[in-house]
Order: sequence, then structure tokens, then C-alpha cells
Amino acid sequence: ETNGAERHSGSELQKKTRFQAIRAVLESGTGKVNLLCRIADVSRKSYYCYLKRPDISEDDAEVLGNIMVIQQEQKGGVGYREMARRVSEQIGRPVNGKRVRRLMKENDLLSSVRRRKFSDEVYLRRKELKGNVPPDLIKRWFFSLAPRKRLVEDITYLQGNERVEYLNTIMDLFNGEILAWSISTSPDSDLCIETVRKLCSDWGECFRGTIIHSDLGSSYMSYEYMKEVLKHGMVMSVGRKGSCYDNAAMESLNGVIKTEALYCRFGKTKVKDRRISIEDLIIAVVEFIDYYNNKRPRKRLGWLSPVEFRERNPRGTFPVPVL
Repeated sequence: ETNGAERHSGSELQKKTRFQAIRAVLESGTGKVNLLCRIADVSRKSYYCYLKRPDISEDDAEVLGNIMVIQQEQKGGVGYREMARRVSEQIGRPVNGKRVRRLMKENDLLSSVRRRKFSDEVYLRRKELKGNVPPDLIKRWFFSLAPRKRLVEDITYLQGNERVEYLNTIMDLFNGEILAWSISTSPDSDLCIETVRKLCSDWGECFRGTIIHSDLGSSYMSYEYMKEVLKHGMVMSVGRKGSCYDNAAMESLNGVIKTEALYCRFGKTKVKDRRISIEDLIIAVVEFIDYYNNKRPRKRLGWLSPVEFRERNPRGTFPVPVL
């Protein structure tokens, strides 16, 4: 009952304010009753009934009247800040923006243009992130003379017939070995954080001072991911926006995985047309990663697999194996 009374009171207040606005506009010598009543969404009869029992705030009525006319002309596209400026110009004195916003809200005249999606705090954090983007420490020099000192990371998608899942991998530039990987239904920061945690869990806390390079994706730029990387003593490196060449080593690896793990096994057309189940795709990728690390020979490693190359050069002194 109380809620109903409050709604009724609010509705009456809105009508009263609209009546005030109509009267103020008419007294200024502009507008017609029929047009103003249609704009205010009230009937002529209710307006004339209101005139018999006036109880008005002329100032609010004048401001609201101008708001109604401007919003009608602009098809509801004026925000309250711009509205306050325009109304101030029309009536010849400053009008507070909060007051304009209140009147617009009470009378359902708020702007229909795109509104802010996030809070001021979120936008401030995003601005800070843009101003603190890590530098590119790799600069397209995709090599390393020692293991686990220069790492690259990227996300690629696996399109199954039921859904899309995302593979995030971390590769060592020393021997091209995939040190850690994770698969998730979302390419968010949680996927990247989980991969970093697997990396440190599998290899131990031996990454202090290690460079981990990625693109400028939002998942890698999140506070949570940055915090996780710093927690393990690693140094972030980020390529330029829109430049795939700045992370070419990972782009090449993703291409190898798509081609040798999926296209060769299932057929490129079937994979692209999403005719393979996501479970089969994941099994194929997991099996290929093991093969890639332990058995697949690479020319630049002297036709050794990444693991064989690392085992022969545990300190990583030489860029090619010493036989």
C-alpha cells in the first residue's frame, strides 16, 4: 500500500510539473495548448482542471517548458549536460545541471542516446591502463640464448560444432617449446591467469626477470593478469595494437597447431565449417602439443625436438646444439 501511494504521489508530481511547464511556455507567448499537451502527454481537460487549482513553482515550470520544446525538436537526443547549457542560454541565466537532470528524469525526458556503460571508476582504471601499457621488449627479435628467459603468449580459438573454446599457450623462444597451455570457453583474463599459474606450477618459481610477451588484448591488459605476472617476478612486454608481426612467433605456432593438429587430421573444410565436435578438437590439440614438444623435429634446432634441444643444452649457452 505504501509503495502504491508513493507511485501515485510521484505520478501526480510529474503531471503537476508538466502543467507548470505548459503554463510557463504559454505565458511567454510561444506555443499552443494542443501541441504542448501532446508533447507533455497530458490531456487538455486535465490541464484546464489544473488551472483552477494552481500551486506552481514558476521557475521549475519555465525550465521544464524549455526542456520539453528542445527535446521535441531534437527527437529526445539531448543529454542533461547539454540541455542545461541550452536552457541557460534561452532563459538568460545559469541553470544547474543537477536540477535539469531531476526535471528530465521526473518527466521521462532523459536522453535516448547511448549512455555510459561503466562507472566512473572503471573508465578511470581504463585510462590509467592505457597510460601504463608495458613496452615492447622483444621488438620482433624472437630468439633467446637461455631457456625460460624470453616467453611469448597468445590465444587462438577452436571452433567445434557445439561451441567455440579458446586455447592460450606460452612458448619459450629458446627452443620453441610449449611450456604451459590452458583451454576455456571464454578468452578472458581468467584463462591467461590460469596458464601463468600452470607455468609456475610445472616449472617452479624460476621466472624472476623473465620477459613474457603478448599482444595488446584486453585479457592481457587486465589488472588481475598483470598482478599475477608481477607476483611471479616476470616482466611484461606488449606489441603494438593491430600489428600481428609483433607477436609473429606465436602466430606461427597457432598456424602449425591449426594445420598439423586439426586440418591434417579432420580436413580443413570440416574444421572451418564446424563439423567436428569440440571434444575431438581438444583431444587432437592436446595430443599434438605432446608430440610437438617431444618428437617433432625442427630445422633451426638441428633437427631435434624442442625437449631434446633443451636437454642437450640445459644452460642454453649456444643457439645450436653442440654435437
